Amino acid sequence: MMRPSAELARLLDGLRPAELPLRDWVRTRLNASIVREIALLDHGKQVEEHRRGIEELLVVNQVPQELPWNPAEVLELASHEPLNGKQLRPEWAGERGQVARLFCCLVLVRADDTHVPAAKLAQLIESALELGPEVTENTVRFLAWCRLHEPGAWRHDDAARPLLTWGLLLSYAMVPGVQDPAVVAGSIRTFEEDVATALPEYRSLGRALTATLMKVASGPGWRLWPTLTDRCLTDAIPSQTTVSIDTLRTWFGIEHRAGPPSAR
Repeated sequence: MMRPSAELARLLDGLRPAELPLRDWVRTRLNASIVREIALLDHGKQVEEHRRGIEELLVVNQVPQELPWNPAEVLELASHEPLNGKQLRPEWAGERGQVARLFCCLVLVRADDTHVPAAKLAQLIESALELGPEVTENTVRFLAWCRLHEPGAWRHDDAARPLLTWGLLLSYAMVPGVQDPAVVAGSIRTFEEDVATALPEYRSLGRALTATLMKVASGPGWRLWPTLTDRCLTDAIPSQTTVSIDTLRTWFGIEHRAGPPSAR
């Protein structure tokens, strides 16, 4: 685990890092029928064991880093819903499906043996944005806690850590209201430092850095990152940052914008 710099520690402290408020929000909305639907996903096997495992996660004082098979397997399966923008289960349309995915992803983002935590993180952020400002604010607190403590796979993976910092920034920047420019600037500096730690030669990589980030987030998980980033750069992050907007677009494989669209 890398000890955060004094600047990062101050920045994170200002975001009120906390592990459980997001889980506690989910707990009030993850009703018994949704829990059972998640528990059934492993081809209907060990349903009661999966159900008890999920219910335990809803009340523990600390989300565990080591997840047992029950319910890790069904959490992984549920985290893929919706997949590539398509709803696989009609009963999970709308808020119901987003609540289920948010819960599964927040547990998996925290866990030791999640193979691609950066993919789960992007899914978590997308669901939070879909569910509204209160959830997004709690997501900021959860991700600030994760960035401070680096639980699970984040602790050992320098290449993935920049996306944890970036996910925190995206969530913070998309909370409605006026964001503190110092927090935005400090988060971007931290992101750049994280990238430099992972890839000291990043300044000369250009688009080659995109391939590294893509590998870290993997497949469907990566496809969410440019979408979320483009949304944030367009709507929330000011154009004057320590890293230019064009550079950030290049890093995330987003086509550069020539300027605002002309009026029709």
